[in-house]
Amino acid sequence: MKDVLQKYSGCKVLVTGGAGFIGSHLVEKLLDLGAEVTVIDTMLCGNKSAHLDGRKNLSVHEVDVNDVPSMKPLFKGKDMVFHLAAVVGVEETQDEPVNLLNVEVVGTSKVIALSAENKVKRFIFASSSEVYGDSLRPMVEEGPYNPKSTYALTKLVGEHYCAAYYQKFGLEYTALRYFNSYGPRQDERFVLSRFVNRALDGKELYVYGDGKQTRDFTYVEDTIYMTLLAAIIKEGAGQVLNIGTGKAESIIDLAEMVLTMLGLKDKVKISFVDYDKRRSREIEVFSRLANIDRAVKLLGYRPSTSLDEGIKKYVDWYRGSK
Repeated sequence: MKDVLQKYSGCKVLVTGGAGFIGSHLVEKLLDLGAEVTVIDTMLCGNKSAHLDGRKNLSVHEVDVNDVPSMKPLFKGKDMVFHLAAVVGVEETQDEPVNLLNVEVVGTSKVIALSAENKVKRFIFASSSEVYGDSLRPMVEEGPYNPKSTYALTKLVGEHYCAAYYQKFGLEYTALRYFNSYGPRQDERFVLSRFVNRALDGKELYVYGDGKQTRDFTYVEDTIYMTLLAAIIKEGAGQVLNIGTGKAESIIDLAEMVLTMLGLKDKVKISFVDYDKRRSREIEVFSRLANIDRAVKLLGYRPSTSLDEGIKKYVDWYRGSK
């Protein structure tokens, strides 16, 4: 399946949220494959693609996804649109509900409309594993769905927008439900990077509840590879795909793994803390694990980076970036 990625050479691609964590890795790989990439991002969370400044075939625009006049000329002639712009972090989405709707629903509708108007060949929507809520079984694309936060609900709305525009305008789409991607350039709002950063600073690690919550941690290189395959192959059209590993790890075990790898198990304390107003028990997902059978069948690829390997890669990057 690696050969299929050569189809990106010369492809004209627009990436919203291209300065974010996943977006910056996607943009970098697209450039490596020979694509012409246009990035739209507000830069409100910084610019994680700044190291790409000056790269051939890259143009970056500080634009909001609700600013149609500024966005409109950027969509002309594009072959593909990756819509990754989002309000990052479940807590942040709870704090700013109006901004959440403006970005995730109104903004998404405008990006889809411009994609349809310019007849792009494929629209790729970044959804989330949050749409499932809790499940004791591996989560399958057919559901059931139990969104526990407004953020999760808006992602389901975005998926329905994709389907509606396909039915009415023939806009080909692929929706990707990301499961806990992690890796270089991810900030401390996310658990693995927070654990590593705090441990290396000699600070205790805080774990909500009893730490038995499980997550499907997916190294960002695997996330990007699956994203690129899903977007370019014909079998990916009209699909909703789980982008995960099919393996789960508890938060407490993750904390222990990080401390063991860093040789800090006897030096850094793990403290259990209660849920609070900002991170409430009501929106916590306690069990999250992807069933990736559909993705493996269609993409011919299974994530190859173990959690141990991924943590080591993140640690090496973090140390090298300081």
